[in-house]
Parts: sequence; C-alpha cells; structure tokens
Amino acid sequence: MIQPLSKLYFVVLVLVAGSAAMTQSNDGIKLVIGPTCGKLTATGNVTDANSGLLDIKKYKTIVSFGDSYTAGGVRDGSPLAPPVIVPPSPKAGGRTTNGPVWIENIANDVGAKFMDYAVAGAVTDKTLWPSKASNWDFVQEVDIFLGQNNSLDASTTLYTVYFGINDVSGSHKDGPANLPKAAQVILDKIELLSGPPTNARSFLITDSYGYGSHEAPGDAFKKKVFNGIAEMKTRVPGLKFGFVDFAYLWDAVRGKTPGYSAFGYTSIGSCTLNSSTIEGACNDPDHTFYWIPNHPSKQTHRIMADYVEAALKKCH
Repeated sequence: MIQPLSKLYFVVLVLVAGSAAMTQSNDGIKLVIGPTCGKLTATGNVTDANSGLLDIKKYKTIVSFGDSYTAGGVRDGSPLAPPVIVPPSPKAGGRTTNGPVWIENIANDVGAKFMDYAVAGAVTDKTLWPSKASNWDFVQEVDIFLGQNNSLDASTTLYTVYFGINDVSGSHKDGPANLPKAAQVILDKIELLSGPPTNARSFLITDSYGYGSHEAPGDAFKKKVFNGIAEMKTRVPGLKFGFVDFAYLWDAVRGKTPGYSAFGYTSIGSCTLNSSTIEGACNDPDHTFYWIPNHPSKQTHRIMADYVEAALKKCH
C-alpha cells in the first residue's frame, strides 16, 4: 500500500523545489552591478539619477515611447500579444526579442497598465536623417498618443522615453551635425507632453545609444538630453524626472570588469542570425547577451528592468 507523504517530507519537498526555482530565476542571468548615482543638473555629466519620481510601485499606468528596445509589437498603446515565439519568426509576439521587453517587465512587476507606442527602428525625427527617411519616429509616436485623447491620471502615470540608437546610427551615414537637433526633439516632445491636455508630470529617460561603444557626438547627444531635462525641471512646476544610462550595464557586460561571465552569460554575442528567422539559431539562447543581433535577449531585458528599478530606488 502506498503511504501518504508525511507533512515534514512534504515541506522539505516544497522548500527544495522553491530553492531550485529561485536558482533558475532568469536562467541564472543576474544583475551584479549597482547603478552609478549622481544628481540631475543642467551642466553636469550624465549619471543615473532620480529627481523626484515616486516609488515605482505607485505608478498605475506606464506609457512608453522608443525604438525596438521598447517596442512590444503594437504602436498605439493597445494590449500586447503574449511574448511567445511562433516559428519561424524570432520575435516573441512582435517584440524584437524572445520575451518581454524591459519596461514591460517593470509594468508587470508593479501591476501597472502598460501602453506601448514604441516602434522598431524609430528615430527622434526622421526628417533629420536622410538615411532613415522611411523609419518611424518619436514625432509620430507622440502624435498617435495625443490623437487618442487619453484621460490618464498625471499623478500616477509614468512616461518613458528611450531613443538615440538609431539617431546615432543615422549620423554615421549622414554626419553628426543633426544630433543636437535630435536631442532637442526629445526635450521638445517631453515639454509638449507636460502641457495641456496631457499635463504629464513623471518622465523616465533611458539611453544606450552606442550599445557598448562610445563616441563624442553620441555622448554630447546624451548629455544635452540629461542637462535639458534638468533645466526644464526648473521652469515647469511639478516635473519629476529619472534618467538611467544603460551604458554602465553594457560596459560592465562587454568589458573586463566584471565581464559577461559574472552576469551568468556564456556569450556577449547574439543567438539568432538575423531578425527574420530562428533557423540557424544557437543551442543555448538562455545565456547570450543578445537574442537577435544587437537586440537584448529576454534575460537581458530582465536585468535592464532590475537596473532601472535599482537606480530609481537608490539614486535620489
């Protein structure tokens, strides 16, 4: 006769199973650096900074603008498809990754409604870049949002803005002269959203323009945005800003200190060969920094979310 499990044995099984689940959390990929905290200033250098944003758990709605790093597969703020890959496409529910994107993770963490307007390939303003003339841009994303006449509670809505990668890429072909104008577009659209009818008050700006590389024009672009939101805060009452520079994370993974293996990665490369098919993909997708070339894996998106949450908590 089969004997029932004793209560003690059952508890031990539960504890062991729970411990194993924790060990396997995010497939062993973990954030092993903290944020680089500083103050949001109108003249200082770029750092991670929280200048007035509430505890992230207090936001009930998150509205996001950006490119493929933020794009969830829709461009109108409507609910996203489940983050599931349907072969042969490597895009999970239309995302340029194999799972949820970073800000989607944060929205899930805090139980906030997520409204995503980001579009893959987006620049700040496509009229600035002849080589990107057919791309989507921040101008269009904001126009769609404003055209919907959303009635959102400004006190509990967080707006996120993540641009720069495709603008800097465009500058490599078209020249860097328009990068300051691209930074100004970000500032202008934030200020537009801060006025009627939206009256947005909480903004999170993130950047990783070079995904592991650095160049003077790109650094100047990032600094103009950083200093610009600080200056705006002095002019527009009640504005709250956070700035998170993912360059610190990219440098830590791709550099020698602490290096990719410290995070749990076995490769800083990508798993798929391109953004069109999973044919020929790697055998260990859970431990590559990128999923699609130059696009973070779902595990990387998770630690990007962890990094943002840590920065907003610590960098007051």
